[in-house]
Amino acid sequence: MNDLLMLKEAARNAAASDMFRLMSSEDKGEKFVEELRRMPDEALNVMGRLNGVPEQQLHIHRAMIRNEDNEFTQGLCQVDGLLQPGDVILMTSNQALANIQRALYKDAKSSHVALVHADFICIDAIPKEGVSNRIISEVLADAQSGWRVIRHKLVGKTNTDSIMRACTFYLAQPYLICPSTKSGKKFAYCSELARKVYRDVGVTSTGIPNKSIIAPAHFDRLADEHAEWMNVTDTVRPAIEFCQNYPELVRMSTKLFIKGLKLNRQRFKDRTKRLAEIQILAKARKITKEQAKEATSQLREIERNMNHTFWDVMTKA
Repeated sequence: MNDLLMLKEAARNAAASDMFRLMSSEDKGEKFVEELRRMPDEALNVMGRLNGVPEQQLHIHRAMIRNEDNEFTQGLCQVDGLLQPGDVILMTSNQALANIQRALYKDAKSSHVALVHADFICIDAIPKEGVSNRIISEVLADAQSGWRVIRHKLVGKTNTDSIMRACTFYLAQPYLICPSTKSGKKFAYCSELARKVYRDVGVTSTGIPNKSIIAPAHFDRLADEHAEWMNVTDTVRPAIEFCQNYPELVRMSTKLFIKGLKLNRQRFKDRTKRLAEIQILAKARKITKEQAKEATSQLREIERNMNHTFWDVMTKA
């Protein structure tokens, strides 16, 4: 990441941090929301345009902010719960790559695999970006029409939280295809990311192969042949089409979730840096061993109370 991108990301994290600090207090949060709702139409329109909301949907954006009945929230209620964390999305966005997959499985169709992380939010691994969250309309933007969604029969409400935590754990891993039967600790590619999320959660009888390189073709085979995987494409299609019809509004509604995880991750990295600084100060005898121990203990206690951990900033027991 170059310096300009790093500065922009730092600014976004700071803005998100301010927002979460504001919303953390019930009184301040309610006051902030009330002030938003009292803003004039044109001010809310400017806010909507800055978030990419098309002109023909600005009236919906205003109604959402003001908690008024509108077609977006009505549609949202109708598709709520259709997509589930752990759903696997199979798609063809690169026909040449899809054709190569047939060497692994003769009926292979897909060139990419993504997982549903939460609601309309997916997690996948792509070149340059690595592992990141994207809304489902972005994931399918370049996909051909024959995409499919499959769901394991043992995945449901009982393991929703563990799947979401497993997805979060791998955020920001670099993209790299490296032959290994073991989960990549410091890299990921699309189908390998899906494999290790299911490994981490401990879902049994997945049929996901333990091969040196796992490919979208292997998930195509599961979709076609494995008894424990269901094709839920028709079931979830209304939710995906809803997201495709309102991508900017969906992106706005998911922003707090995505930014919250980024901020959570950044705070873990900040604490890791702080722990290293404490050790340096202790070795230089600028603080006592007791002070270092106390400061370290306080930081570790904060980490133990966090809901998420991350691949490159793992906490100690």
